[in-house]
Amino acid sequence: MGSHSRHGLAQIAADIRPQADEFTKNLFARLFAMDPSLRDLFPASMTAHRAVFHRVLDHVFTAIPRTEGHDELIEFLAQLGRDHRKYGLTEANYDTMTDALIAEVHAVYRPHGGLDPEDADVLEQGVRLLTGVMRGGAHSDPTPARRTGRVVEVLRPHPGLAVVRLVTDEPLLFRPGQYVETQIPQVPRQWRPLSIAVPPNTQGQVEFHIRSVNGGYVSSTVFAETRAGDLWHFGQVHGLLRPDGDRPVTMIAGGTGLAPMKSILLAMGMNADNPDVHLLVGARSPGLLYDSDSLVPLAATNPWLKVTQVTDARRDPWWLKHPATAYRSLPLRHGSLVDAMADLDLTGRQVLIAGPKGLLRAARDAAIARGAAPEDVLHDPL
Repeated sequence: MGSHSRHGLAQIAADIRPQADEFTKNLFARLFAMDPSLRDLFPASMTAHRAVFHRVLDHVFTAIPRTEGHDELIEFLAQLGRDHRKYGLTEANYDTMTDALIAEVHAVYRPHGGLDPEDADVLEQGVRLLTGVMRGGAHSDPTPARRTGRVVEVLRPHPGLAVVRLVTDEPLLFRPGQYVETQIPQVPRQWRPLSIAVPPNTQGQVEFHIRSVNGGYVSSTVFAETRAGDLWHFGQVHGLLRPDGDRPVTMIAGGTGLAPMKSILLAMGMNADNPDVHLLVGARSPGLLYDSDSLVPLAATNPWLKVTQVTDARRDPWWLKHPATAYRSLPLRHGSLVDAMADLDLTGRQVLIAGPKGLLRAARDAAIARGAAPEDVLHDPL
């Protein structure tokens, strides 16, 4: 695109930004009016979906005019298309969204005299690039858009935590440490990323560790309502957590952030030679170290693995009726995970982090302060 087109798309993105909420409300109202059947593909509450949509649109309209980074943009849009296969979108659906988006941007400018012909042309090119690359990405993926799994066991080690085990209709294709987009039957049309706690296997067995969080409707529903026999749906897998060859690894796992680390460790345990791994796993109190019974034999049979448990409190809360006890067989220290990192020399080590958002930020900063190179500190997107 020429200089005018580069300015035009960037300006459109800047003009939409202050009114993003109203813009996305009007856009989806227009979309559903043009094709009412599309409403059934989306969750009842559109607030979060609209916010994500605007972030994507703003990124695309801002990235297209740049003189570099186009390969990354194309791959981003292609992956977005692969992700959207789970919705069952058709060619006609993409055409409808293209028309709706172009029309809604024009509606923003109409009270101000409208877009000039050149900017209108730039807008159409940008939107058609967005939807066109998404379609291409969707068509290029030969794997099923969705897979299903049936719940075979639900464990509730303590209040607010569920360990859910399923068997899928076909084995999921994923790498140890990755997460998968998941939909549960009690909350249709809402997809949530869940980390898989076991490595790939031919039996189709998967396991998830899910903590109920305030305001987390899906996580709370999993804990309260999931039962054996429930049918779950799975979309695309994603994830950045991955050991790098023979380099030593430090893993920082807070709460259910243990799930992807467990998947990686179990996969490594199948190999004869592994680099040294130090796992720091945190919980609020000793009795909440819910999966120590898995870590104890793993550490005992693999000399390359060191496990350090870290708890904020020394004593369990009064409401914990059935505290975990296996933790007594592994080293235990008190304080925060970030405090526990203060004694580490992370120079030359790869650092993998999983857990609450606050931990991801704080542990990343601590790892770099302890000598880890920034590019060697990995966690999934915030």
